[in-house]
Amino acid sequence: MKTPRLLLLGSLISAGALLSAVSAQARPDGTVTRSGSYSTLHRGSGTFSQSVTHSPGSTDRSTTWTNSSGGTGTHTASNTWNSSSGTGTHQSSTTYANGKTSSSQGDWTKTGTGDFSYTGTHTGVNGQTTDVSKTVTNSDGTKTVDSTYTNPTTDKSSTVDKTITNSDGTKTVDTTATGPNGKTVTSDQTYDKTSNGWTETGTVTGPNGGTSTDNKTVSFSNNGNGTVTRTATGSVTGPNGNVKQFGNSETYTKTYTPSSTTSTND
Repeated sequence: MKTPRLLLLGSLISAGALLSAVSAQARPDGTVTRSGSYSTLHRGSGTFSQSVTHSPGSTDRSTTWTNSSGGTGTHTASNTWNSSSGTGTHQSSTTYANGKTSSSQGDWTKTGTGDFSYTGTHTGVNGQTTDVSKTVTNSDGTKTVDSTYTNPTTDKSSTVDKTITNSDGTKTVDTTATGPNGKTVTSDQTYDKTSNGWTETGTVTGPNGGTSTDNKTVSFSNNGNGTVTRTATGSVTGPNGNVKQFGNSETYTKTYTPSSTTSTND
């Protein structure tokens, strides 16, 4: 079973994929591609290529990357949505540079205006399968995502409850992850838009009550030669006062190819 911290991270990724699938039908049809290079402060550098294709009722995503040692990885995801039945599907698979794989699949159903439920499974790199269930509700500008992860072998469960509020360029995300032993990790993050990106500030409180503070700045710059650079820098200050810096950057080209079925008069 995942630890609370890993549950927190896993929830952010899985919920993001789910919510992207839910909103796919509102995006213009066609393919967006990005390709370029990346560099990180602690984990080296490499190259990547990504394509995202939107069509009526579906979104398909494919990403490949190669690290500085020549190791390659891939990630694919497919989400569908049937507006008449209010149902959809999610599938994803990741192969890492070390050859290990993980995957997820599931189904979701519209339960109200802006509300959804999801049930599925996730298979980790160790082959362990986890049952996943989520509920997504929207009310007065606040989105709530409640997730439960159950180990089918031990029947023990962990939960991740997240509340997202948007207001005038500011988004707050409050998350509580509770492990099968009842211990919790809480995260309170605030995101503010800037002229060329956004900033994030927040706190994470561990199961023993120790609190870390974090900050992050993300900016985008147009280099004038057809490429864009995305830069992220920040730090985490632990309960003991130790500070860890982190950062990464991507320089890439981005293109959009409309669907062949999209009218040029739209």
